[in-house]
Amino acid sequence: MNRHASSSGLFRRAVATTLALGALAHAQTDAPPTPPTYPVTLVGGRVVSVSAPSPEWADVGWMTWELDQRKPSLDGRFHALLFRQSSNNPKHDPIVVHLVKPDGRVLPLKNSDVFDVTWMPDGQYLLGRGNNTLRLWNTSGGLRTRVLPGIAALDVKPGVVCVATVPAGNTVGMIVQRFRVPSLRPLGEYTITGVPTNRRFCR
Repeated sequence: MNRHASSSGLFRRAVATTLALGALAHAQTDAPPTPPTYPVTLVGGRVVSVSAPSPEWADVGWMTWELDQRKPSLDGRFHALLFRQSSNNPKHDPIVVHLVKPDGRVLPLKNSDVFDVTWMPDGQYLLGRGNNTLRLWNTSGGLRTRVLPGIAALDVKPGVVCVATVPAGNTVGMIVQRFRVPSLRPLGEYTITGVPTNRRFCR
């Protein structure tokens, strides 16, 4: 390659880099998009609007949140809204959970990056299934956790949560661990076969 061609190539790359950096800087100065709002109907028929979390800036632009799941308590007094952020992480998009109370107040729950949530039958406790952490919130936002590697599914019955986990190297069955709610005190375990998808397994 001659010196002229090499210099020309370097110049084009420098120009392209400058333009890209300029476009990125311009995009970051743009106002963030307005978060979408979602209606929630409370007991008694009152409707409140719940906003998604505010967008966050990343190298590729504004990362916005959208409603992914709605989980009302069995008595309909509380509503858990799971918002998912479209991220660059190929394995997991972050989740945040907002709790809508009977009076319409919205409480963002701390440490709520979970795959899904399950209400206890009495509607007083919300359980979150993380990859390796069981989370339990009360309706005031108080949190208890228990580390359980390989959580596959949750099931509940009054006063008890059952957690199906995948033992290392086990391809046949799952171990189900039982915990008292709200203390998360262990109550024993048993084994089931297959993945308990869309079926009850709590004893």
